[in-house]
Amino acid sequence: MIAKTACAIAVWLIFTAAVPSPISVIDFVKIKNNKREEALYFYNNNWKVYREIALKKGYISSYKMLLTRPGSGGYDIMLITTYKDSIQQKNSEANFAEIIKAERPKGPKLLNDIKPVDFRETVSSTAADQIASN
Repeated sequence: MIAKTACAIAVWLIFTAAVPSPISVIDFVKIKNNKREEALYFYNNNWKVYREIALKKGYISSYKMLLTRPGSGGYDIMLITTYKDSIQQKNSEANFAEIIKAERPKGPKLLNDIKPVDFRETVSSTAADQIASN
């Protein structure tokens, strides 16, 4: 009986350790200098485009760009990129560098020629393991 229980526990541990866990990277962005239009243009025409390509290539499993409601906190935009596992996340820098080089070799698309440093600030960035989803 003890041998069967130990074997069942060992199989369960091997199975649960082998199942990759999705990882989301979340950036919390503050819009600076009342440049909301420039910030949204930048993210829609660069960040979003890069993620659509990454999704088609299988480099990421999903992405979301969320605009917070007024008075919600110290940031205005949440950028969420989800990877199927830690390997995909570890390869993300190289994968996005490849995409950016091919898609925007002369640099990102900007509205009114205003540089990102003048309209955005990443307040915080974090990685999170998915523990539940629908």
